[in-house]
This record gives sequence, structure tokens and C-alpha cells, in this order.
Amino acid sequence: MTLNGIDISSFQSGIDLSSVPADFVFIKATGGTGYVNPDCDRAFQQALKAGKKLGVYHFAHEQGYQGTAEQEAEFFLKNIQGYIGKAILMLDWESDNSGDIAWAKRWLDYVQAKTGIKPLIYMSTSVLATYDFSCIRNADYGLWLASYPNMNPTGYRKPSPPNGGEWGTNVAMYQYTSNGRLDNWNGSLDLDIFYGDKAAWDAYAKAKTSKAPKKQRMPSDHNKAVAESKAVHQGNAWGKLEFFNFVSKNKLRVAGWLVPDKPEGPIGKYAEVLIMKHGTTKEITRIASQGIKRPDVKKNYGYKGGDALGMDVTVDLSWVKKGTKIDVIFRRCNQLNGEGMVNDVRISNIYLTL
Repeated sequence: MTLNGIDISSFQSGIDLSSVPADFVFIKATGGTGYVNPDCDRAFQQALKAGKKLGVYHFAHEQGYQGTAEQEAEFFLKNIQGYIGKAILMLDWESDNSGDIAWAKRWLDYVQAKTGIKPLIYMSTSVLATYDFSCIRNADYGLWLASYPNMNPTGYRKPSPPNGGEWGTNVAMYQYTSNGRLDNWNGSLDLDIFYGDKAAWDAYAKAKTSKAPKKQRMPSDHNKAVAESKAVHQGNAWGKLEFFNFVSKNKLRVAGWLVPDKPEGPIGKYAEVLIMKHGTTKEITRIASQGIKRPDVKKNYGYKGGDALGMDVTVDLSWVKKGTKIDVIFRRCNQLNGEGMVNDVRISNIYLTL
């Protein structure tokens, strides 16, 4: 079974969703770190009242409002609190950072970690064919694919999706025209097909429940090793691991701090935790952390360098191959993307096995 529907933004402000034929409506909610669709809530409430299935989406790197994946995900969640559990969530991946797949993965992971809901990712066939999205597919995020083989004005159709790359034919949704024509709207509409029934739609929209997590494989003295570990000095900074363990199935919490040797300099405005394949230079993923002021570190350890910055993140590693050994790098840096001038301390003597 399939469902027919439309996706709208502020360009369709005022559309009467109680009279335009659609099984579902996807609505643009936010963009970047500062744009909110002024017609989103009106449209959402009208469609909800009319019994439509609903979705809301975030446009990545909205022009003039570009931010980190975590900043944009948090902005999206802040503005859709009342919709969570009632609508499918989606990342619209077609802006100036479409080649930064790690950014998209971090946005998706952040939203899932905060809501328990796996968002969809939307992209064109050209973007899909240009970059490697295997890390997103392997993490079981669904794909909404866009391709317009026929731009003649059309009503709903039931096309099969084009090649879904890493997803193959397992595409959740397909947008097949931006020039659709439907009753009770005098203008073009994006027309979409969802490859599932209403129950399948609801499954995408709601948080997944899980059984009690299995005990993770790790060194038997792991917790003791973390608690008794000493600060590590590398390059031009000190760092210490304070928490490195699983808090639920596949969700890892990493916490600690970093202190640069010198108080001056431009480094230290941003914080990142890098998950590394143990004993190698291979980075598995990185997560931006809010920089946490830690005056207790200087007081307790007597460092005379820069201010201590605490880091505390939780990351879903369900997509990483079981049996992989991992350790962490604490990073302070002067660029939002975690690059530029950095202070790095790798805690390589303590590791986990996934």
C-alpha cells in the first residue's frame, strides 16, 4: 500500500489543507539556526484536525543561518516540541554543505538521541550519486528521494522510486514532481509517494521502544580504570577522562576535561569529542560538546595554564561494527567544524569494545 501527499513551505502560506487532497503533509518547520516558517503551526494544526498524516522538516545550512549540526538540530527540536510523536522528522539535505556527510550524520544522531525517533533524510538523486552516504544507510536512517523525470503538470501518480544508491530499492518516500496540480490550490505543488500504509507512517513518527540493553563487552576493570586514571599530557595540553561507558543500548557517554599549557592564545572557544578506532589514526565520528567551565580542575590539580574546559557528550554508535575497539580524543579548537588551531589530548590507554 502507498500514501499520496505533498510537502510545503512558506511559499504555500495559507493553503487550505482541509480541502486539498492529500493523505499526508510534510511542512518546513525551520532552517539553519534562526529561520522558522511563520505558517508552520497554522498548517500543522489544520492538517492534524483534518486527519492528515504529518511530517516536519529542517533545511540544513539555511542561507545566513548556517551552524554546526548540533546547533541546527537543537534549534529544530526547540521549535517542534509540540509535534514530536505526531509527525515524521526529516533533514532536508540540499544546501551548500551537501558534501559534508559527517555533518548530516551528526544532525540525525543528535535528533535521534534527544527524541528516540529516527529522522528521514531528503536529497536529490544527483546528490545521492555524488557522495558516499553508506554511514547514514548503515545507521538505518530512511531515505526520501527527489527526482523529476516529467515536469509536465500532473496529479498524483504511483511511480517506482529511482535507484536509491546505498538504499537500493528500499526508499521510504519519493518526490517525483515539483509541478503537481491538485484541486483547491492554484499553483504548483511538490507531489510525493510514501511506500507504506498509515501504520508504517506512524512507526516512523514515534520513538522506538527497546528491550533492556545487553551488557556491553569491555575490560572487566573498565570502570575502575576510568576512576583511577591520571591526567594525560600531550602536545600542549592536559586532559582527563572522567566517564566513558554505555548509558543505554549502543549509546555511549564520554565526559572529561582539557587544560592548555598556556593561558593566552586563540584556541579553546569550541569543544569536540572524537571517537577513534583504538590504536589507529582512524576517526569514527566526532561530537560537538558545549564547553563546560571547570574551575574545580585548577583548584584540585594546581594547573597554571589556561582555563579548564569540560566536555560531556552522548553518542549513538549502533552503526559501528561490533567488536570495534574505541578510544577518545578531547579537543579544543577555534572553528565550529572542529578544525583550525587545536589542543588535542588522546586518552589511548583506556578503551571500550563495542
